[in-house]
Amino acid sequence: MSKKIVTANMPIEGVLYRIRILFENERPIEIEAQKQEEPSILGNIYTGIIEKVASGIRAAFVRIDKNLTCYLPLDAGCPPPHTGDELLVQISREAQKTKLPTATTELSLSGTYLVVCSGKQKVSFSSRLKEEEKKRLEKMAGSFFPSASGQQKDPFCCGIIFRTSAREASMEDLREEYQQLQQKLECIRNYGQMRTQGTCVYQAGAEVPEMVQRYGMELSEYLTDVKEEFDSCQTYFRKNAFEHCRATLFQDKLIPLYKQQNFDRILNAARSERVALPSGGFLVIQPTEAFVSIDVNSGKQLNGKYGKRFFYDVNCEAAKEIAAQLRLRGLSGLILIDFISMEDKLQEEQLLAELQKYVREDPIQTRVIDMTVMHIAEVTRQKKKRSLAEQIGGTKDAAWRE
Repeated sequence: MSKKIVTANMPIEGVLYRIRILFENERPIEIEAQKQEEPSILGNIYTGIIEKVASGIRAAFVRIDKNLTCYLPLDAGCPPPHTGDELLVQISREAQKTKLPTATTELSLSGTYLVVCSGKQKVSFSSRLKEEEKKRLEKMAGSFFPSASGQQKDPFCCGIIFRTSAREASMEDLREEYQQLQQKLECIRNYGQMRTQGTCVYQAGAEVPEMVQRYGMELSEYLTDVKEEFDSCQTYFRKNAFEHCRATLFQDKLIPLYKQQNFDRILNAARSERVALPSGGFLVIQPTEAFVSIDVNSGKQLNGKYGKRFFYDVNCEAAKEIAAQLRLRGLSGLILIDFISMEDKLQEEQLLAELQKYVREDPIQTRVIDMTVMHIAEVTRQKKKRSLAEQIGGTKDAAWRE
């Protein structure tokens, strides 16, 4: 399956954004948009200070900058911190709507094959890895990860998560990356303990974008008009021997890259409430303050000649498109899906199984909960990043203007 990432600077309503799109077989499946003057803080590590402890909700509020406070959930098994305490925190979820950014004291660094995290010494796996792959990787971990082999606990106390790309890695690749990430994380912790409150001691994606790291093994092409990002990514591809990925710096002075790649059309489609289905039906996607509402419509195909099999087929078609749209738009939280009503209980169960199969491809944890008595499918998607609409803002369904 062909994957490529295209990164381009693009003006939207007078504001310059950096847009990054992941294509799979030429179809956009993930979009990141960031204002140039407002870089993302997701994954950054800061020296913070406790401003307030809210015992009733087992949380604290940590100031990481003179103008920025974040929300820190507290572990029920640990003694609560005190106002004025300094600590290292990492941003685990961006600010969304009226909510503050969420932080954690369990620090982590991502590589091509592994995520190394402080706190719990355990081995975890991407949900996209198969059981036989997990067993093989766990056995390999015993050669370089102390806890996996039953050896003495690592004094630094860190755990590892095998990413999906680890299935292609050699033992030496895994060992080398683990050692690099573990040492880097320990240096960050030691350095951060000596810095003053409000210092950013680690900036995520400062060199190689997280999207490129996440899909590096699977990429066949990387295209950008951003010279500094091209240089860092090209170095990254060479270092990891990703010869299969063609990296190109776009330098056409007549046609900007975002126009050549039709970013305006892609962004408009990803913001539209209505999404067409091949059968003639359509989806209506409406994010609200409390949840995301998705309505499945069969279009004009409603007369009596269409039987229950037709409605089941339209619903399955919709399930596949819904999974793609959640990922493309970055929608999260509670998602309620009003499929076309079906009387057959077995068809409902098969439909939920189909939906679960499609959302399993999403790198963000997504769960199909159940079908309610009102025949509404309940889905949850973990909140990490702001939705595309929140990232860009501006008027809804309007044409993008320079």
